Amino acid sequence: MYERYYGLGDQPFRLTPDPKYLYLSSKHREAYAHLLYALTEGSGFVAVTGEIGTGKTTLVRALLRESPKDVSVAYVFNPVLTATELLQTINAEFGLPSRSSNKKELVEALNEFLLARKSEGGRGVVIVDEAQNLDSAVLEELRLLSNLETEDDKLLQIILLGQPELRGLLERPELRQLAQRIDLRWHLEPLDREETHAYVRHRLKVAGGDPDLFEPRAIDVIHDHSGGVPRLINVLAHRSLLVGYTRGLRRIGPAEVSLAAVELAHGRVPIYPRPTGWLVRLGAGLAVTVAAGLVAFLLVAPLGDHQDGTPVMAAVDSRGPHGQNKPAPAGRRRTHRAVKAKAAAGAGLKAGRTAANARRTSGGAAGEALAKLDDLLPRVSAFEGTLGAVSRYLELWSGHPLTAAERAVDTIDLQVLGARRSLRYVALAMPLELLERIGLPAIVELGGREGLVRFALLEKLGAERAYLVFDRPVVVSRSDLEAHWYGRVHLLWRDAMRLSGLLAPGNRGPAVFALQRLLHELGLLEEQPTGVYDHTTREAVRALQRSRGLEETGTADPLTQIALYAALERFPHPTLLESKAEAGSSGRS
Repeated sequence: MYERYYGLGDQPFRLTPDPKYLYLSSKHREAYAHLLYALTEGSGFVAVTGEIGTGKTTLVRALLRESPKDVSVAYVFNPVLTATELLQTINAEFGLPSRSSNKKELVEALNEFLLARKSEGGRGVVIVDEAQNLDSAVLEELRLLSNLETEDDKLLQIILLGQPELRGLLERPELRQLAQRIDLRWHLEPLDREETHAYVRHRLKVAGGDPDLFEPRAIDVIHDHSGGVPRLINVLAHRSLLVGYTRGLRRIGPAEVSLAAVELAHGRVPIYPRPTGWLVRLGAGLAVTVAAGLVAFLLVAPLGDHQDGTPVMAAVDSRGPHGQNKPAPAGRRRTHRAVKAKAAAGAGLKAGRTAANARRTSGGAAGEALAKLDDLLPRVSAFEGTLGAVSRYLELWSGHPLTAAERAVDTIDLQVLGARRSLRYVALAMPLELLERIGLPAIVELGGREGLVRFALLEKLGAERAYLVFDRPVVVSRSDLEAHWYGRVHLLWRDAMRLSGLLAPGNRGPAVFALQRLLHELGLLEEQPTGVYDHTTREAVRALQRSRGLEETGTADPLTQIALYAALERFPHPTLLESKAEAGSSGRS
């Protein structure tokens, strides 16, 4: 659509692993060199790991394009197979007979083929993608295949590509023989900021376009949203070009990237105050992830969202919420923002110390009436209020509020801030009653008059009162909270067992094994863990969802995982529900 408009000969940010677009960062270049050496020398086993979208598949395909002509390749891209099905797939990829269900016949046909290739000066390579989903029995079959050899050389080389969970899988005691045969292990990291700039420019240049099509600040925003993961960079850059094309722009700026991120999340712009140049984007980190999930893997879908899909925007200027004054010049605004950031460096700790005191009173101080959200929300600074809420939320989960450096930046990204504290993040739409059943504090969106939206931490919830934190803690009536409930919540949680992503029937591996252990511990799964997401596991997950008032899908999505952790006492977490002691203290004040 936009290729001709921007003078491109091709779409530069396709999600297909096209080797011609391969960008070798210093990390990828080093990995490429080691893999090429392993392929040339005929090493037995190679394991390459990395987060989703870091370029594992693209790297290996580029490697194969440069590999010697005498190398025959069998590519297994669906590893959820039995041992026999794996052999059938490998033989079919090599063009060998593959219909037999007799493992002995399949292995003999493969061995004869490999010996013939050896006599011709060639050899065979098996590449298994998404290897973290392999069953232990299948991995053992691969190990046995590596025994196909002559006196002086291996007949078959095996390359495993997988997510970080593959490393944990290979450390299991029953797979120690396989682990000992891995000659090369390599883990791919995301791109840093400078590499993201070079990556975007490289792909534009390969596509025949202007490498400076994106403004430098726009690429900074792409990096902030994507975390340097190439696949997520591609998703967001492609959408940004569409936004620029529809607006008739010849160059893509940060505003177009930010809008593209929100569009990808199918959400609204919570706060986008153009005059001050900063963007609160609690859900933006999720935005690109969800978009990539549509083509790469499934993520949890919101329980329900705003039906009209209309962006809700709130401008904030130098005077305050009413906006009568024009914004200050850019230079003065930046100076003012820096001073405020420095002055607020300890505000998160102060909020944490005073939140408990606020809960002991009727409204934050003895004798005061409960705060009224209609009066309070317009007076809350959108950015500083969110800073205070996020800082306290991080402190509840990790003991570490926002640092001075984190407060000094112009973007609040709860996904990134949580990841630094080993926490996962998800944004969902839900009623207050569902959040209450889950029982965890959350950053919530509250709606005021004329479309005003503010973020607050809902730290405690009782039968009559709710304890909120903006840039300071306040207490409101529960009915007042319900009247201003906007329906969108932002949750952090600690994935102690590394369940990760979404687990569904048919999945296999250590994450499913860990899920089954937790369900067994909760008394919902009678059978011992097997690592296979079967019918009994699905029914156990449905039982958990039913007990927590969730939709009974039988799929362990992030919300179900959150509910599972919250139901087990051995995993410490902050609690949302007001205790009897706290309720009694509030009632006496």
